[in-house]
Amino acid sequence: MTRELKGKPVAKALLEKAEQTVEDLKKIDCNPTLAIVRVGDDQSSISYENAAIKTMNKAGIRVEPVVFEATAKRSEVMTAIEALNQNSEVHGILVMQPLPDTLSRNDVARCLNPNKDIDGLTPENLGRVVEDDSTTLVPSTPRAVMALLEYYGISVEGKDVCVIGSSPVVGKPLSIMLLNEEATVSNVHIKTKDIRRYTCDADIVISATGAVELVRAEHIKAGAVVIDVGFGYKNGKPVGDIKYDEVFEKAGAVTPVPGGVGSITTAVLAEQVAQAAWNQCAD
Repeated sequence: MTRELKGKPVAKALLEKAEQTVEDLKKIDCNPTLAIVRVGDDQSSISYENAAIKTMNKAGIRVEPVVFEATAKRSEVMTAIEALNQNSEVHGILVMQPLPDTLSRNDVARCLNPNKDIDGLTPENLGRVVEDDSTTLVPSTPRAVMALLEYYGISVEGKDVCVIGSSPVVGKPLSIMLLNEEATVSNVHIKTKDIRRYTCDADIVISATGAVELVRAEHIKAGAVVIDVGFGYKNGKPVGDIKYDEVFEKAGAVTPVPGGVGSITTAVLAEQVAQAAWNQCAD
């Protein structure tokens, strides 16, 4: 029987852990604080920001919004980030994406203090992922995937895992994190000639492309674990990378959209703000 891997219980467990760390920090007069930097009024960013604020409030984390018009100068945004880097009362910084064309994600990532980079954007933190440093701040979506697998007792050690998508914020770091857990990883992408060559042999298939219903039953073997990291709309309804009903009949376990990986990411952010604050305050 196919298992549905829901994200809500995973998020609950992560949030409870964050809440306990926040309580311990407040006992030593440290009030964990997250600065959320948003440039422009992209509706998906605003929605995610609101969800993050709600989660931070549950965890007892203070939030400081820093909002710019889409026309803000690059120097203005960078100066604000530098000020947050230097502010000892701010323990984590989250830069909302997408950014306007006037701002480079790489430039913003290089500007962030790695110790406050709770979404794992900086080259330093990505390098620590490669080094398998368990204390580093990692990209939130890959961390959410790993947390989901751990919560449901799905070991990746020695398994064949296929990751679809090679973005620097999901596909690439996730592939490395899986390798760190001794999985055998295939990372396929838009230029791959035949993704089925890789997905059909995989014990675990993780799709993170945003291509609506890309993965169908023909792409997986019977009993595979299928993790959907994508998000889009079809006929006005939210859907993921996976054609859910079709894949559900063949897979051993599958995540829904909505209600799967996406529902875990804000809890991961809270966990990482608490960790960053602990690293900064408990020395």
